[in-house]
Amino acid sequence: MRPSLALTRSQFRALVGLAFAFAGILAGLSLILLPTLPGAPPASPPTLSANPPDTEPAATPASPEGSSALTLASQATATVAPTAGAGLIATQPIVRETDAPPRASPSALPIWTATLAATLPVTPIASATAGLSLTPANPSRALPAGWPQTFPELTASKLSVHVVRNEDPQVMQMVRQAHPRLIKAVDDVGWLAEVKQVSPGTIIIGRFTDVKSDTLEEWTETKDPQTAAREYVAAHLERYRRNPAVDFWEGWNEFSAVPPESWVWFARFEAERACLMQAHGLRAAVGGFPPGTPEYGEMALFAPALEAAHRCGGIFTLHEGVMPIIGCGVSATDPEVRIPGAPDFPGVAVGYMTVRYRYWYEGFLKPRGVGDLPLVISELALGGFVEDSPCNGPGGADWKSFQKWWVQQGVAGTGPEAYMKVLAWYDQLMREDPYVLGATIFTAGAISPELNWNDFDVHEVLPLLTDHLLQSR
Repeated sequence: MRPSLALTRSQFRALVGLAFAFAGILAGLSLILLPTLPGAPPASPPTLSANPPDTEPAATPASPEGSSALTLASQATATVAPTAGAGLIATQPIVRETDAPPRASPSALPIWTATLAATLPVTPIASATAGLSLTPANPSRALPAGWPQTFPELTASKLSVHVVRNEDPQVMQMVRQAHPRLIKAVDDVGWLAEVKQVSPGTIIIGRFTDVKSDTLEEWTETKDPQTAAREYVAAHLERYRRNPAVDFWEGWNEFSAVPPESWVWFARFEAERACLMQAHGLRAAVGGFPPGTPEYGEMALFAPALEAAHRCGGIFTLHEGVMPIIGCGVSATDPEVRIPGAPDFPGVAVGYMTVRYRYWYEGFLKPRGVGDLPLVISELALGGFVEDSPCNGPGGADWKSFQKWWVQQGVAGTGPEAYMKVLAWYDQLMREDPYVLGATIFTAGAISPELNWNDFDVHEVLPLLTDHLLQSR
């Protein structure tokens, strides 16, 4: 005889209760497991975002055209963006300052530092990368697999050169003989294909300096940052693709702003540009700040763009000045070399001009879990001195101005030899920081007077630099 399938009322209520309990368990597990789906960023730390995931179809890139207080306040949502077509979103509560109008953007740029940002108007727009597959990247993907160990021919030194024009044969001679870890060129970039051919492990940074690139200040007042980023990338995209030897492309050179609103704008611009470049199969170098800038509070305003670069396979670049007196201006204890508003970082030697980059990493990037974002000092030069500092020496506008003084001080027998000693000191400092890929000395290839950089040209230093690289194994 078959057993009866009828349930009593109490049995039915018990069964329904078990079903709801099981559903609750599954929902809890989904919040834990979804952030580990392929293509999603790591669950810890979560990506801070005031923006919903992209839901609109891909927009066609536009055609080319002409110290603050930090507070935490209202609840927001951390969003883990899925790979294209996944249709899954995991959220968890996080804390940020205040709610902002939603906007669709893969850069998912949060304002997690400055209260001022909450007052900025944001126009909802569709991102140029909406609908495209944006595989979240990390520094290990930004660089060749196993770099630099997989390229044993590379020097252990982190020094190289910035080149304004390929007119000095000593540059390629250095590449062939010493295999620098990196090199940078501006505008004249076609010859970099030969660099990649003879030294495949050399990381190449490029930048274009057309008028639109360097006269963008009005954009901060007239354009939405995401729209501006789309226009900027679209204006250069064809040339980027014609030069595949370049690994990372810089954008806006030496951005400098006084209003904090402009820093927030620039952070959103660079975040969008980094992820848009990734969507096009390219990689961005974000930042590009002049020596001695920004101030500590302004670093906080830009830090979210560096999180976006970390996600989208980019790197961080900035410019630094090296002091003319070896060992001067860098200290872990001297308050005179500390920038205003910055806390102490016990055991970490910092400087107002030299290794200023450590403020970024100790103060912002390492605490955010992105302290392995690769950094390049894409212009390194003597100068940018601190007012009334004993580390300035006699003062001067370029390294050639110091040659006689260095010789008189017994630093070396010649000016180029003395400058090489100063650069070797900076190299030693960089090699203490694994996240630093290297520095490109400003500048080579400026022999011609019409380039206006002849006083900075390192033609006489290049043979000494080549020897330094060869000896650094």
